[in-house]
Amino acid sequence: MENSVPLRSEVKNKYKWDIDTLYFNKEGVLRDTRKLNEMIEEIQSYKGRLTESADTLYSCLKIVEKASRLCEVMSTYTFMKRDEDNSNVDGQELADLGQKISVEFESAVSFINPEIIAAGEEKINKLIDEKKELKLYKHYIHNILRQGKHILSPKEEKIIAQTGEMASSMVNTFKMLSIVDIKMPSVKNSKGEEIELTANNFTKLLTSEDRILRKNAFNTFYGEYEEYKNTFGALIAGSNKADIFYAKVKGFDSALDKALFDENIPRQVYFNVIDSVSKNIDALDSYCEMKKKMLNVSELHLYDLYAPIVKNVDSNVEFEEGKEMVLEGLSILGDDYINILKEAFDNNWIDVYENKGKCSGAYSWGCYDTKPYILLNYNNKLNDVLTMSHELGHSVHSYKSRKNQPYVYSQYTIFCAEVASITNECLMYLYLMDKLQGDERKYIINEFLELIRTTYFRQTMFAEFELQSHTLIEKGESLNGEKASEIWLKLYEKYYGRYCVIDKGIEMEWARIPHFYNAYYVYKYVTGLSAAISIAKSIVDDRKNVDRYMEYLKSGGSDYSIELLKKAGVDMTTSKPMDDAAEMFRYLLKEFNK
Repeated sequence: MENSVPLRSEVKNKYKWDIDTLYFNKEGVLRDTRKLNEMIEEIQSYKGRLTESADTLYSCLKIVEKASRLCEVMSTYTFMKRDEDNSNVDGQELADLGQKISVEFESAVSFINPEIIAAGEEKINKLIDEKKELKLYKHYIHNILRQGKHILSPKEEKIIAQTGEMASSMVNTFKMLSIVDIKMPSVKNSKGEEIELTANNFTKLLTSEDRILRKNAFNTFYGEYEEYKNTFGALIAGSNKADIFYAKVKGFDSALDKALFDENIPRQVYFNVIDSVSKNIDALDSYCEMKKKMLNVSELHLYDLYAPIVKNVDSNVEFEEGKEMVLEGLSILGDDYINILKEAFDNNWIDVYENKGKCSGAYSWGCYDTKPYILLNYNNKLNDVLTMSHELGHSVHSYKSRKNQPYVYSQYTIFCAEVASITNECLMYLYLMDKLQGDERKYIINEFLELIRTTYFRQTMFAEFELQSHTLIEKGESLNGEKASEIWLKLYEKYYGRYCVIDKGIEMEWARIPHFYNAYYVYKYVTGLSAAISIAKSIVDDRKNVDRYMEYLKSGGSDYSIELLKKAGVDMTTSKPMDDAAEMFRYLLKEFNK
């Protein structure tokens, strides 16, 4: 019932984050906005003369750092204030203000990278040698210089920037078509009852125990998408062409090279993902064989893949009990780690319960000068405990990075972002497998299996599709709805063709994946999971490996992602992390089959 969701004011303070310690009211944000504007004026005074001397470069970087830190505090507060209650008009106004502040700041500092690049490596190195304080910024500056050969003239860069809104029309049209314009008819369940089908509840219906409902939802949903095959084909082709245009105009050999360049990821990492998963497809075969047996069906169809094989365990896990489970489950990471978790629980890092108007889902957020806050919507379920451990992984990573790195290196990359959170999840899964018995243990094993199946295997299949669809255009061939469906069907045959019936409707699944409008992003889900499983396995095997993992957490963004992960004992340029993930999947299958 709607009345069961409390108002924000009805939630006890001990279950709320304390972001109001950052600002008492909107006036405080406005005062700091005026301070920031003064700093922006000072930053602008360096425009055109940034590298005239070592002192000038250093002075500018210091004021930029000061302004950036203030801007981040304001952004953190304004957006999180909105998220705690979206029905609060003041919170909406604050979020708008925070967005405006961020855009103005980014615009004000946009001259810095081009001026550093224009000065050239020889001059920059000379400036760094002249002033010892600049040595701190060496990696930061050299990462900017690395981009030099892909930076065009200011006039050309301005033109490219102005194409951004035009290029985003593909994803905007995709969203309108898939979420708003396509109207799904209702579908019938096994009792003949009409069930609403929407873009939002489709996945939920595929997890139903009712096989007739699953089949009808699957066939109806993809049947409707089939009607728009040509339109979706034009959209994905247009998006891929935009990726290729930006790659070529910036001097990259391919869209893949451009996507990997930002985080300095070697090409072999991407191909390791595909090659390793292809090598371990037989593990997915074993999973499908087990699923077919557990569902007791003569044929395993694609609409059966998400069907539950263990009934959802309605364990009531109160937040206080969930805290203790997390503390016990992650105790393997040592006293220092546990003390940080206790600080999170005791010092209002976490906004625990749902309230009216609160943002859904969960996240970890904050900045260098705030706590690494966490938003939850804790609902007293076992999965909520796992979600909490996941977000705490992010927050402890942020906490350690900020405590041990100067501001300029306190942010870790997207490539590294999910490693700490999923390491926590893996350790919690293994802990709960030891702790729980019967159906609860089966449920946890199955959840862990599904995490790996839907990430390691499924996201790699997505990564293969991206590679094949982009390569097709780069070779001068055309991409359309028919060809996209042909690629997709062949990938399903590769991944599931031996133990599953490849239902015709699946050939349109590519058309509903929003990630394909963000070029070559999905492989990071696979690398993050694989690195995390590899780390968790190494810690369980030998607790001495905790120390090197802690060194990784402390490192922030002080080096390139690949090098940082090596500190944790994970070399993503090899296939080992990927193979560790496959080995974990096989182990879980054996445990489930027992």
